[in-house]
Amino acid sequence: MQETRDEWLAWRQGGIGGTDMAKAVTGAYGGAYSVVAEKLGRLTENIDPALADRGHRWEEPIADAVQHVVGRYVVGEQAWCEAPDHPRHRCTVDGFLARSAAASIDDLTELVEIKTTGRGRSQPWDRWTIQVQWQMWVTGMTRALIAAAEIDDTDDSLRALTLRWVERDDAMIDVLRRQADWLLDHIDARTMPEPDAGALDAVAIVHAAADEDAETVDLDDIADQLARHHDLGEQIDELAEQRDTISAIVRDRIGAATKGRATGWRVSVSRPSRILTDDGARALLAEHPDLGQVVVDKAAAKARGIYDAFTSPVGARRLTITPATKGTKGKNQ
Repeated sequence: MQETRDEWLAWRQGGIGGTDMAKAVTGAYGGAYSVVAEKLGRLTENIDPALADRGHRWEEPIADAVQHVVGRYVVGEQAWCEAPDHPRHRCTVDGFLARSAAASIDDLTELVEIKTTGRGRSQPWDRWTIQVQWQMWVTGMTRALIAAAEIDDTDDSLRALTLRWVERDDAMIDVLRRQADWLLDHIDARTMPEPDAGALDAVAIVHAAADEDAETVDLDDIADQLARHHDLGEQIDELAEQRDTISAIVRDRIGAATKGRATGWRVSVSRPSRILTDDGARALLAEHPDLGQVVVDKAAAKARGIYDAFTSPVGARRLTITPATKGTKGKNQ
């Protein structure tokens, strides 16, 4: 019901929730700067509709799986919660765990947070842990269960389900409470926190409009940072040129091969990325018209093993240079 959703959005806008805290503390998606900007209406939260739909679609099946594995019912789904004596400390929980489907609120001691990620994508347990710690503060719960499902989006199938218990950490909650009050102070004063590198895109969006008639802004107080920015830019340009020169030499030496080695180093060049061009799509449909008249059913073509034959290489292959020591990470060019 749209009215209910609009009411929920307005309620959510009026406080600090679990996802807000996770963003602010970890710096993800613009960090504290973007949280305040969103609350002040200066930035729209960017949620991929397809990912949101996947999460909603899988929430009930995952809750059913939790019931069978853990032996508890998931009740009170999507409850709006506010902390006692701190009504602007808020959260929306995916559900609570109970031994009976008809349990009262006094019988609930644990909550559950349901997450979905695409196949092979990293699962941000640090953000999720902060989110459920905040939820435990708001609800008074002592333990939370994170149910993280890996979904293959090509056929919308469940590939893995990880269940992880998180115990309430009052020391962490104290930190989160102070952070939340700091965010609320900025929101009430309609001031923005100092941005960091992770907030660069959010800052650009907040200040996307230009006022050509505005007065020149005095930046004397950050003159040292301006000089540092200039020097870093020159250093980055110089280093990028050196790196690109080495990359060009390495790529030329390796040629069509995919691997190289030197004492202490391993080098690999990935296979070319392949895409289905318009010409390839037309050729594929000409030979296999049952795949569709307008849009090719890529999943069906892959299942038949005929997809790659109609794709074309695109872009540069990925070059990776890593120390030969096991477990170290290199940089891609």
